[in-house]
Amino acid sequence: MAILSFEVVLTLTALLLYYVYYKKFKFFTIVERLDEKNVRNKLPRGKCPPSYPNGWYRLCRSGELQEGEVKEIKLCGRHIAYYRGTDKQVYAVAAYCPHMGANLGIGGQVKYRSCIECPFHGWSFDGKSGLCVNSEQLDPKIVSTYCYPDIERVTKNQKGEYIQKIADGQVKIKTYLVKEIKGIVYIWLHSKEIKPWYNIVSEKSEHLTLRAESVNYVNCHIQEIPENGADMRHFDYIHYSAMDIIPSWLISLKWEMKTKNAKDSDFLQQMTHSVHKCRNYQKDLFDQYLSNKELIPYLNVLLLDGYVILFNKFKFHAIWATGFQMGPATVALYVKSAIFEVLFKQSIQPIEKFTQKVYHTVFTNGYLPYWLSAYLLHAELRQVLFDVKLWNAKIFSETLRYNLKTYSDQALLQWRQWYSQFYEGSAEFEKGLDKLEW
Repeated sequence: MAILSFEVVLTLTALLLYYVYYKKFKFFTIVERLDEKNVRNKLPRGKCPPSYPNGWYRLCRSGELQEGEVKEIKLCGRHIAYYRGTDKQVYAVAAYCPHMGANLGIGGQVKYRSCIECPFHGWSFDGKSGLCVNSEQLDPKIVSTYCYPDIERVTKNQKGEYIQKIADGQVKIKTYLVKEIKGIVYIWLHSKEIKPWYNIVSEKSEHLTLRAESVNYVNCHIQEIPENGADMRHFDYIHYSAMDIIPSWLISLKWEMKTKNAKDSDFLQQMTHSVHKCRNYQKDLFDQYLSNKELIPYLNVLLLDGYVILFNKFKFHAIWATGFQMGPATVALYVKSAIFEVLFKQSIQPIEKFTQKVYHTVFTNGYLPYWLSAYLLHAELRQVLFDVKLWNAKIFSETLRYNLKTYSDQALLQWRQWYSQFYEGSAEFEKGLDKLEW
């Protein structure tokens, strides 16, 4: 009986330990807290491009927004309320109610399947049309609109009124286009309110499982972060170390890289991998991404081969990676080795001019142990933090000096030319923001 009791205790202990392990590592997260007292984002940065380029941005992960849940975010200079209706669709609207200015994203409720109700006085706005509505039939509310003739000086108009009527009729708030793709919700933000020129690829990743995510705050101009993917030489100086506890003379990393815009005429000739097994894997990815013709002008691709160097002498091809940068703030990086495959999705959310919220979301093979996918996130994040240390302290280079005899500097110049297309109208949009913000 004592033996049976011991076996029961041992079994229960093992189950408890596995439960703790499962809860900890099934979806592993590393979240940096935003330091409100951090003054790094106030540092002089030099003359910079606009802070909020046009494109698709991550709004949230699908699992972070349950049916009937309402949230708010400041993103690219805009205050946005977003929610999942009882029709299971995600909607995003301008955060402030046109009635009395309450923030719909703080205390607002989902109503009439696709609408959000203001927490202040109960006005409801349809997430599809933006109209203020009275019922589930979405019949529009008719209201009277008033304004101050001169709100800053609070003067009377010719009738002696401080507040004057300007219209009767329907009222609506701004709505934003959102798309839910492979577990992530994206929002389209354009300074001129132009419809999307491209779409995020819905990749074939059913064989991969969502396992981990990191969140970091970086104090720099947004362009500094994606530019890293085109900067070949920085790998030799920043990313040579495998682990802090292992000296580089024992084990070090060596990276070989190419990068090119997908619309270049010699793209396939220059970017096709020389190794057969890598080329086959790469072809499947190219077929997915390059078939999206609208995306090609806004798609930059990088190839990265990682080697492990033992004793500064023996070189082993460990991983090969293919990255697809779609627009100004989204990267899908596929990493393949002999035993596993990983998809890293990088997303940038500009929450202030020089404060970026950076996500790295990890998808791995389902057969990998949970602890290993957590370790892969740690390993990737360790390399990212090397970059963050530099990004937080650097200025933006307005005057550029390149050694065009080297392929690496040619690639940097071409990348900046490519990225600049996302700023159309952004400067004028941000001047308008400055007028509204204290």
